[in-house]
Amino acid sequence: MPPLVALIIDWILTAFWPLIGAVGSRHYSGLLFSTGGLLVGFLCLLPWLVQKGRWRALFSRRTAPNLFMMGLFSGGASAIFITALNYTTPANAAIMAQVEVLYSALLCAMLLKEKNPATQSLASLLVVAGTGMIMFNDLSTPRWKGDLMILVTPWMFQLSHIAAKRLPKGLDPITISGGRVFYGILAMAPICVYSVVWGDARWSWEPQALAILGVQGLMMSCLNFILWYMAIFGMDLAKATAIMLSYPALTVVFSWALGHEQISGMQIAGLVITMTGASWVSRL
Repeated sequence: MPPLVALIIDWILTAFWPLIGAVGSRHYSGLLFSTGGLLVGFLCLLPWLVQKGRWRALFSRRTAPNLFMMGLFSGGASAIFITALNYTTPANAAIMAQVEVLYSALLCAMLLKEKNPATQSLASLLVVAGTGMIMFNDLSTPRWKGDLMILVTPWMFQLSHIAAKRLPKGLDPITISGGRVFYGILAMAPICVYSVVWGDARWSWEPQALAILGVQGLMMSCLNFILWYMAIFGMDLAKATAIMLSYPALTVVFSWALGHEQISGMQIAGLVITMTGASWVSRL
């Protein structure tokens, strides 16, 4: 599958993530929902990891450290993102997460030596302006706490993606996805145990809850990862991130159509500005 096609399909899947997380947060704490999703995703990937001995790569000295970093940072970021949905809305979360384009440009320049033209910096300022509008508008509501939590997560996702780019050549997207999920489970497991024993962990065995957990695992911790790695190993990471971060447009439409929220004028304005910045970056 061509990298751009994989990216477009993944773009559509990702647009559902804030909505899936919002439903999941009604039944589970963010940490247990994200980690439970990783477990479901790992079970989905397991037959392909066993096939052709792919699982051996998960424990190789050449791959294990970067796979662990991927699992640690992405697992932590997902838990924070889903927890934030207890305070803010799916549309807000999707729009605020677009600040990732800034982290992407900065970290790729520092760690991967990818060049970022001056015009990319100007485009990135539009992303900051759009997310700033949303944040300022929410200061007088409980949403600001969730918005702030969302802003913390993008750099963690970017470190995970950079670790993926540092993996040895020749690893296929299934192996990389399996490693990310496996080490994500290992990294989050001690924190999950702590939250169950001493924290405020929530878990549900209701059919509705298990169904949304299954959707999270299959779509976001399996298919999403495979498609993403198919994309970024065939194109520039900063550009792939910029294109991906236009997904809030779909999230806003889905959130409104499904009755999750009434979209405000400030959200639309912030979305237009951030989308303009992300689109500009993607064309550079």
